[in-house]
Amino acid sequence: MPSQVLWMRRLRVLRRLLVKYRAAGKIDKHLYHSLYQESKGNTFKHKRALVEHIHKAKAEAQREKTLKEQMDVRRAKVKAARERRVERKTAKANALTGEEETAQTKET
Repeated sequence: MPSQVLWMRRLRVLRRLLVKYRAAGKIDKHLYHSLYQESKGNTFKHKRALVEHIHKAKAEAQREKTLKEQMDVRRAKVKAARERRVERKTAKANALTGEEETAQTKET
């Protein structure tokens, strides 16, 4: 069988799978577009390789999302601690200056 026919069949199989996954909501339009281009560029030899790549990509996206959420929580926690530290420092400075002012008024 001519290699062109084999190529067209393989590409149609991969594209059909991508359309099914996109219609089912398993992949979003951004992942769909990148996988479409990769399949056109001969990245995936067969359907199983494409499915495995989709699973890996989804797992990586989920991992990045959880890491981002954790970093956002950590950033907020550190920011709150920094603000509390500044408040304590200013309160302490105000208390010291207040004591000095009362001491000066008592002396005069």
